[in-house]
Amino acid sequence: MNVNGSRFHLLLGRDDWGRCLDGDGNDACTLRSRWDGAVSSPPTVLDAKLPEWDVELKEVRLKSLLLELPATPGETQLSLDARRCASADRYGNVYRIGDDRRSLHVFSAGSGLETTFWPVREGVSSNGGDRTDFAPPSLAAALGIDRYFALAVTEDHYLVVAFARGATRGLLAFDLLAGGPPVETLWPQSIAFQPFDMSARCGGGVWVLDRATDPKRFVLWELDRRLAVVPRGRGEHTFATAEVDDFQPLVGGPRTRPAQTFPGGLDLAAMVVDPIAVETLADGKVLLLDRDQSDGRSRVIRLTCQDGAWHAQPSEWLSKLLAHDFVLARAYVRAPVLEQRQLFIAPESGNQALSFAVDETHAGFRLSGAKELFPLRRFAGRALIALCDRGRFRGYYDSGSDPLAWVPIAQQPRTRYETSAQFVTPVLDGAELQTTWDRVLIDACMPADTWIEIDSRASDECFPAEDEFPTSPASPPGGKRQVIARWLPEPRPQLRSVGPELPWLRAEAARPTRREAGVGTCELLLQQARGRYLQLRIRLFSGHGITSPRLRALRVWYARFSYPQRFLPAVYREDAVAGKFLERWLANMESTLTVIEDRVVTAQTLFDPLAAPSEMLAWLADWFDVAFDPAWDERRRRLFVRHALDFFRWRGTVHGLRLALTLAFDPCIDEKMFGGPASDEQRPQSIRIVETYLTRLVGALVAGDPGAAETAPGPREVRRGALWTPSEGNAGLVDRYFAILGRKSAPSDEIAPFPLVPRATDDASKWRELCETALGFVPGVGAAERTRWQSFLLARLSEEDLGERYGVSQDEILSLALPRDWPQSDEQRADWRAFCDLPDGTWARERWQDFLARRYRNIARLQEAHQASWPGFDLVALPDVLPGTSAAQTDWLQFERQLMAMHRTAHRFSVLLPVTGVTEDPFGLDERLRRARRIADLEKPAHTVFDVRLYWALNRIGEARLGIDTLLNAGSRAPELIPDAVLGRAYIGASFVSGPNPPRDGDRLPAAC
Repeated sequence: MNVNGSRFHLLLGRDDWGRCLDGDGNDACTLRSRWDGAVSSPPTVLDAKLPEWDVELKEVRLKSLLLELPATPGETQLSLDARRCASADRYGNVYRIGDDRRSLHVFSAGSGLETTFWPVREGVSSNGGDRTDFAPPSLAAALGIDRYFALAVTEDHYLVVAFARGATRGLLAFDLLAGGPPVETLWPQSIAFQPFDMSARCGGGVWVLDRATDPKRFVLWELDRRLAVVPRGRGEHTFATAEVDDFQPLVGGPRTRPAQTFPGGLDLAAMVVDPIAVETLADGKVLLLDRDQSDGRSRVIRLTCQDGAWHAQPSEWLSKLLAHDFVLARAYVRAPVLEQRQLFIAPESGNQALSFAVDETHAGFRLSGAKELFPLRRFAGRALIALCDRGRFRGYYDSGSDPLAWVPIAQQPRTRYETSAQFVTPVLDGAELQTTWDRVLIDACMPADTWIEIDSRASDECFPAEDEFPTSPASPPGGKRQVIARWLPEPRPQLRSVGPELPWLRAEAARPTRREAGVGTCELLLQQARGRYLQLRIRLFSGHGITSPRLRALRVWYARFSYPQRFLPAVYREDAVAGKFLERWLANMESTLTVIEDRVVTAQTLFDPLAAPSEMLAWLADWFDVAFDPAWDERRRRLFVRHALDFFRWRGTVHGLRLALTLAFDPCIDEKMFGGPASDEQRPQSIRIVETYLTRLVGALVAGDPGAAETAPGPREVRRGALWTPSEGNAGLVDRYFAILGRKSAPSDEIAPFPLVPRATDDASKWRELCETALGFVPGVGAAERTRWQSFLLARLSEEDLGERYGVSQDEILSLALPRDWPQSDEQRADWRAFCDLPDGTWARERWQDFLARRYRNIARLQEAHQASWPGFDLVALPDVLPGTSAAQTDWLQFERQLMAMHRTAHRFSVLLPVTGVTEDPFGLDERLRRARRIADLEKPAHTVFDVRLYWALNRIGEARLGIDTLLNAGSRAPELIPDAVLGRAYIGASFVSGPNPPRDGDRLPAAC
């Protein structure tokens, strides 16, 4: 509803347009019924005049026509004898059966050359090198293959080939990753195994189409990833009966050899007429290409397994199409919206591929034919294949040249449409008698030489059928009845210069995919539509049939807000002709002014983050002096503006930082996060913020940081009960040390202050073990302070001064300890004062001196407790041996065990971003890290230090019971775990070298031959 109280009826989407009627307004035939194929009657001439629904663009358009490429005079049609099965691996290499059916060839994506893959010749590899990859020449000659029938490359990278050697039939399996000789799987000779086509099976393995025409026998065999036949038939083939063993036991019953059986395949005799090809859908269903050569038609059959039983769901017969081969893949197209996976069927003419969309529902299965042109130039009929290019399987065909090359199935941008179409809208109710219908607005695309014509009819009575309209009393007897509510022509709609009248449609009309010639909103002012009920008859026209008008949405506004009736005297409406002209003329002014009035009345919506137009969100964010991250979508921007005060309320806290990171990276942000941290949070956060102080007791892994360098396997264990205390004194700590060394007790002459730095004569590992078990930590500040003190003396004093003042030489300087008390000589006091005045390396000593000053307040109290004579707190040295008094030991233990640990971990945190797979772009990960560092630097609490890292978000959940042919994944053979190597984005040894075929740009390495 606009500001004047006018409303509109809307047709938008397939369901709304599908309610429209055919050109005669027949209620029994809607557009939806024709689009869905629900009308049981065969297509008529009238159906050709109905529009069709564009699935990709979601618009109504003229019915498209199939562009058929006629056969060249003298050209022979393809036959099934020309078929040579082919398949491609995930690196772009194509394997096919040779024209002689006795050799296998490979087309290398790296070199662009085709070479013999099997059998290999002596001294020549399958890839043209100087070695043999799969088998020695003797084995190749010993196989003696007479004929190859079909082949396929499985998902776990095995090449499976069906062969015949005399009366023996079976399969060869080549390991394309590991190499080595092929493995045979043989069929019993009692089974007339005649494979014709083969397709890769979901999860590994293959489907084999067994096709024999004389006598007719059609069987579908399923082989699992171990290439073992899966029982699908009702019976098994017995090729060796049960026999009594030659050697029998002396006691007990007779011992027999069990009968040897072979699993049965799926019998297709009752489901098909003449199957010629097989394909696999992503969910394990199977597609069969079936044809009826006598009637020259084909169809596709979908096989599904439900409750152990197989069901066949055929599509409609494709008349005038005798199929030759098919493939399920994507094509190279000009429009991105057409790059969906399609079923390409090549007819016997071989001039083009017909594309069909596979529409699957729970109730049925059908093919919806697309009308795009996909020519097959010089198609020799060997095979259609799906080749992986940039992670998408695209359709390719053989070029028929020598040497053979594979050409992509590409769309030729040519389309043909019917020149006209006609349909009628549903009956629109104006809710009041004598409603004056205002205008029609159509969001459409009108290319050159296309147009739309609209007729209208209105009545205060609900519309009956065409022949039931009331007639005029003046109708002549026996003459044709005159219908009162007749169709009245309306002017052609004109393109509006200001776009749609509704604000929420303007962003849709401005999409990049919609920026083409003729896109806009067409407006029509209805001339004489007056009555409660209204119908529109819409006719689409194309002058040359190359382009089509497309209708996206239609809006019919009612009732008209009359300016002459509201604002002008009645004298202006006395003359009927002049009054109608003035009504229509002022209606143009009303449409312009109403839009402005709507904006004035609804100005408050500009301040509501939920209702404001998307282009106004940046303006609202300016009120908070905030610039949006360009990577944010519209939903994140609205959430931020709506909860900006909550966001700034939590700024500078851990939750505020997590909120900012979630806004930037989490795809599923929850609005409840702005209310504060939830105490009952059940699921772990994907973006982790680990404060370093949490790792002191439980370790980094338990605190949520699996990538910390100091993380040990499992939680950290801290022994509380066996720690040393100052009550034991120096002797107790020394006794513990000698116990670790294996000595029973320490001699009295060796009881010296326990060193807090390992001596040259000490076993460093034993000393560290004592510190970890007895103290709970390894002392380190005293050792670092002693090293700096020794370096200071070496740089300050000569050899003679060292000997005179400290009684050591430069070679013995490592034995010199820190002063335990205020030095006695003036020279030593001067050296220590100079050392304390150094600006570098004073962090730990300053913490120690500040700790003592806060505890004792007065230097005299410190001297009494430590039995020392330090003149001031700023000169007290760090201990590098265990202090002598119990108070000094307590001070040192509390300082280094607790205070230093707190200082090392306080005001520090780590931001961990999840990585969910190896296929993520390394450049994207680096950009994510840079964005996270910038966000953390802006939102972190003051005076804190942080680092940003990635972690693998992979988990083990629950338990599973695996069957014989059950697998969680294919391990190193899984394609998603082996991404293609791209220059500058991959590491050697972490991926496989690959590239597109044919090469489209130079940013990838070509695959090795």
